Amino acid sequence: MRALRGLRAKLVLAFATVFGGVVLLAGTYQYRQVGRVLHRGDDQRLQARAQALLDRVDLSGPLPVVPLPGLGERARVVIETAGQPARELFHSPGFAAAAVDGRGWRVVEVAQLRPTEAGAAQRVRLWLAHSGAPLARDLRQVQGGLLLALGGSVGLAALLATWLGGWALRPLRRISRQARRIGAAPGPERLAEPATGDEVQELARALNQMLDRLQAGAELQDNFLAAAAHELRTPLAVLQTGLAVTRQAPELPASLRAPLDAQAQELHRLGRLVEDFLLVSRLRSDALPLTRRPVALNELVLAAADQLLPRFRAAGRALHLAVAEEVADYTVAADADKLTTVLLNLLDNALRHAPPGAGVRVEVGREAATGCFYAEVSNPLAAPLGDLARLTTARYQADVLSGGAGLGLWLSNRIAELHGAPLRLREAHGELRVRLVLPPFAAG
Repeated sequence: MRALRGLRAKLVLAFATVFGGVVLLAGTYQYRQVGRVLHRGDDQRLQARAQALLDRVDLSGPLPVVPLPGLGERARVVIETAGQPARELFHSPGFAAAAVDGRGWRVVEVAQLRPTEAGAAQRVRLWLAHSGAPLARDLRQVQGGLLLALGGSVGLAALLATWLGGWALRPLRRISRQARRIGAAPGPERLAEPATGDEVQELARALNQMLDRLQAGAELQDNFLAAAAHELRTPLAVLQTGLAVTRQAPELPASLRAPLDAQAQELHRLGRLVEDFLLVSRLRSDALPLTRRPVALNELVLAAADQLLPRFRAAGRALHLAVAEEVADYTVAADADKLTTVLLNLLDNALRHAPPGAGVRVEVGREAATGCFYAEVSNPLAAPLGDLARLTTARYQADVLSGGAGLGLWLSNRIAELHGAPLRLREAHGELRVRLVLPPFAAG
């Protein structure tokens, strides 16, 4: 989902940037056009007002009559006669064209030629000024409206991009969910290929082709593993039989018995490894059948402990077995052979990974909370393991220098899952505790 959120964020950013940029350019152009219209209108109104005042200037009487400017206006009237200096008829207090412009006032000039009684021409000039604050206020309102429209447009673009991103990425999220489900439980299931003819369909088809190749490779590997395990079982059985006959010969020198015993143990371990490989191939192909029958869990634990007890003694390790005596019957419904494999793998894993000289403890009892039977194998740890989920991963080895193929806990957990009870792993007080939990057998 993080990648999808990243794509959606990029889409929102792109939409907002493009849409905001277009709206900003359009708003700037519109603001300038509106400013020109407002300035032109203000100039025209001021020009008309100045012309009206100029028309009311009366020079026919003994004294000229000049109309007063309105509230918020300032004016100046000058008469220019040919051959005479200009004569000022009226001057508003504080009027000065340059100074007024500098204070944000707007000024216009109008002129009119008028004849005199002597026949000479007179030019009457009138300057009218009023404050530019109203115009500036109108422009600020226009600017505020455009900025508000810009913010709303960017917000709308972000919402639209979010919705479009979710709609466009919906097929990718669906493919992602399907891929995670297939990855969690590999099998024949494949991704649905939408008949859209676009990149999503191509992606689904490419992923399905990759899954087909991976499944074909896994099947080839499993088939090879199963065939090799089957082929190795016969020569191993012959070697074990021949070695057993040789060890029982009365004329065998005593000096050779110890090396032959060691070889017998290695052959036994090799046989166990071949059986594990065979189980791996069957587990991956879901071809491992379970024959559930009533079996006594405590007896299976005792048999597994007896089988590995010589190895514990040879390694100088103690194997402590504790069976809760208050439980009269430990019968469960399980496949005895497969459950024995689980117990042997748990004991073998504890033997290999416990620190030198440390003992291994096996407990068999009944959980008070669930009423289920359990068999728990505990061994001390040389160092903390951290993420225990890795221990049930195929071919994971906590100690790469130890023997084994890293399949023991993975096999045990998969077989336990087939019984409906995955292994429970926990690390406490410097120990690794692996518990197998099975419900009691219910007759009928």
